[in-house]
Amino acid sequence: MKRTLALFSILTISMLACQITGLTPLPPSSSTPVPNSQVQTSPPILVEVARPLPEEGSLSELYQAVLPGVVTIFTDTGLGSGFVFDGEGHVITNNHVVEGASAVEVDFASGFKAHGTVIGTDPDADIAVIKVDAPTDQIHPLAIGDSNNLLVGQSVVAIGNPFGLDGTMTLGIISGLGRTQEAHAAPEGGGRFSTADVIQTDAAINPGNSGGPLFNLNGEVVGVNQSIRTNNVDPTTGNAVNSGVGFSISINLVKRIVPVLIRE
Repeated sequence: MKRTLALFSILTISMLACQITGLTPLPPSSSTPVPNSQVQTSPPILVEVARPLPEEGSLSELYQAVLPGVVTIFTDTGLGSGFVFDGEGHVITNNHVVEGASAVEVDFASGFKAHGTVIGTDPDADIAVIKVDAPTDQIHPLAIGDSNNLLVGQSVVAIGNPFGLDGTMTLGIISGLGRTQEAHAAPEGGGRFSTADVIQTDAAINPGNSGGPLFNLNGEVVGVNQSIRTNNVDPTTGNAVNSGVGFSISINLVKRIVPVLIRE
């Protein structure tokens, strides 16, 4: 396994809080004509228009198109999500999904399972690369987007395996851009450091979503789901409770790190 950097902050994972404002209904028309002399004018009715959402059919098509490239990652310490990065069988996930694991299994949406080898990690950015040996018909690289083009309010989709529920899809928006995450461990010599260029989203992500892709509505990966911010913990499981404030590592940062990890 390659040399790792300093340990990155590990939070747990996030939640959708999407609200649609309803349309004001128009009054019913009368079946009896009103004489012109009795017609009274009144101010126009203002209709509050709901925020447009993507068509249901387009979301279903997006899901079917990208699901073959989304994977579940099992280790001897837990589970997470990931996605196929290229045709050579490189899979991207969070470093905290595989950290300390002695064995890694990658499960594809088709049901195919493969042994995975962690070939590179960057704990500071919480990114890891896994190499899987799988037939070419199982390797479906996902389209990679440009996170510099994201806008606050833009619809996004997360697909992963929250609580082991593989292939779960959630819809939300970009809630903020350019967020920073403070690292869990301090560097040698004191002080603190943080990772920038983090995407905030309200798309529901929970334990098990870590390392899974965040998509724009073109089916392009724009982020790697990583953590949530919450003050509540489930007393039964000890898992963080979804608060609608989730974070994804921007894909442009991933694009700079992953090729280096693969070459080393």
